[in-house]
Amino acid sequence: MEKWIDDLLVDVSPPEQAKFRSPLILVHGLWTGSWCWRTWATHLSNLGWECWAANFRGRADKRPDEVLRRLNFHDCVEDLGRIIEAAPFPPVLLAHGLGGLVAQKVAEGGKISALVLLASLAPRGVEISLPRTLALLRIKYWPLIYLGRPIRAEARDLRRSWLASVPEGEREGILGRMVPDSARLVGEFFTRRVEVDSSRIRCPLLAVGGAEDAVVPPGSLRELARRLGADLKNYPNHGHWMMEEAEGESIVSDIHRWIIQKLGEKILVAEFSSTP
Repeated sequence: MEKWIDDLLVDVSPPEQAKFRSPLILVHGLWTGSWCWRTWATHLSNLGWECWAANFRGRADKRPDEVLRRLNFHDCVEDLGRIIEAAPFPPVLLAHGLGGLVAQKVAEGGKISALVLLASLAPRGVEISLPRTLALLRIKYWPLIYLGRPIRAEARDLRRSWLASVPEGEREGILGRMVPDSARLVGEFFTRRVEVDSSRIRCPLLAVGGAEDAVVPPGSLRELARRLGADLKNYPNHGHWMMEEAEGESIVSDIHRWIIQKLGEKILVAEFSSTP
């Protein structure tokens, strides 16, 4: 079901019976859109969540190239902020990759109930070691970043990094849905210049990652969790594109359980709460 918040398209997955006071907002990363959450949104809706899968600008526009030429990181922060403002109660965010960095910046404003970072990028100041695969991609894509035109990632690069742990038979379908993205966002992905003030993030935090992630390796995620004071869950045999890897439903169940443990009854609608 489509929902428009001003000029932003949000794909809504309603639950059969709503159990929570606020939607769970799903935030995509580079070269993708709300569609990347379809499998997990189904699992989460079955658990009682209304899921709002966000799209940053340039995903549903009539002239996406024009929008993407101008799109920068702070535009994405503004987009996510507008979606949060439309929620009836401070929402929970589940954000992937570069979207996780956007969500960290938004969380400084204190208008969310909890933040789950899935294979999330770290901000400036967090010590990370850039995987060799990404170091080579940075050299390869830098001339395209300099030109400023929307960048479409090459399929072979995505297979080696983003989709390395996705079953081979499912990769082509995912690659066919990938879209060009802003050169400024791709540049931010490689340079990590955004600063996040962790002292301003007061909500519960969970960092989730895969032990085989070639984009955000376990050491980087561990350092991010330490910097933010977040809980950490690391899954063996998983990579960067956890949303469509095998056994994703068990990871969703773990995330759901963590949210309930952290937020308790304040996130529940009245009929599921034992508080008078």
